[in-house]
Amino acid sequence: MNKITYALALGAGLALSLASPNAQADPMVQTLTPTPLLASQFSSLYTPSTTVLTAGYDFMNTPNAGVVESQVFTGNANTAAQGTYAYAYQFGVNSAMDTSIQQLTSVNSASMLFNATPVGTDFTQTGSNTYAYVVTKGQVGDINVPTAALGNVVQTPSSIAWLPGSTTGSLTFQYLNPTTSTGPLAAGALSGTIVVISTSPFTQQFVSLQNPEPQTLYPKAYSPTGGAIDQVPAPEPATVLAWAGVVACVAVSRRFRRHRAAA
Repeated sequence: MNKITYALALGAGLALSLASPNAQADPMVQTLTPTPLLASQFSSLYTPSTTVLTAGYDFMNTPNAGVVESQVFTGNANTAAQGTYAYAYQFGVNSAMDTSIQQLTSVNSASMLFNATPVGTDFTQTGSNTYAYVVTKGQVGDINVPTAALGNVVQTPSSIAWLPGSTTGSLTFQYLNPTTSTGPLAAGALSGTIVVISTSPFTQQFVSLQNPEPQTLYPKAYSPTGGAIDQVPAPEPATVLAWAGVVACVAVSRRFRRHRAAA
């Protein structure tokens, strides 16, 4: 009877875990929280592999809306970066006018294919891996020094999303975010430089920038290719909760067994 109770409890926990749609191991969007990294520290770890790629973008009714800058760096020998590539990105918004509404343009988000799972590193020695960095206090390679739009501070994404697919992955740099009351990347801004680490060599991919107006000119930026596509190694909360249900059911079963034995 005790064995049957134990089996029923375990089965109930497994059923609960399977009933939760997010408890599956299917790829899902993940947030990469950037860690601040000094420009001097970055330069001690990496050397440029490419020149800076500067490419413009337009929105409907907004020519010369801004530029995307990207550059690839190779990890220096005998450092923690050896064997990796650093992909650096900056998004610039010109003081360009949307002629249909006579209003300065802005950027809500930027998205691109990133065909290799970001690699976790701990260059700042926090004790845990990070999957994106925002470079502070200086310049990265030949990418422009970040500057703030009038009346703002230097802007970095409110969130960075990694979405692994079956054969490709993508990164989305989100600026406009009502949850955090964060506005779009404003006219006149050169964003804080974001760095993502990979072990895969580089190619170029188109960048999609989102604005109330449709995009009419698409820039290219450096991106890895040929890498494995997977989730970054972090437990999914729903999966943890589902297995917690299994553990809870087992614990209840054991307490029930002890109670019967005492009786």
